[in-house]
Amino acid sequence: MASLLPWRSSGPESRSKSKFGSGSESDIEIKLYIVTGYHGKLKIPESFCRECNLFVRAADAAAAQVDVDVDVSVVSWWTHFPFALRYGGYHPPVIVVEGTRLSQGHQVPTTESVVEAIKKSMNR
Repeated sequence: MASLLPWRSSGPESRSKSKFGSGSESDIEIKLYIVTGYHGKLKIPESFCRECNLFVRAADAAAAQVDVDVDVSVVSWWTHFPFALRYGGYHPPVIVVEGTRLSQGHQVPTTESVVEAIKKSMNR
């Protein structure tokens, strides 16, 4: 499962893989920009953004359902907002599937919509 702690999102323990293979590079990347959790020494409680956890759950569930390697990484929106803005993600949380913004803010994606976005990315 992806880590809700942004500094752990870059390590291998935060990688979600739908197939457990040989540590090769993943086929699809899902990046989540959230505002809860630890951001340096500052901790933002989950009650500040209930959608953040729902976004992570939807991405993890979708990664488990598809037959390709999916890398789910969670990063801090506070420290990575220029990257989120590149995809039009001005209101956290933001979910980006292979460089395309799927959803942001209060529009919590369903697991099915994330799976569809993964399949669409595979067909490109």
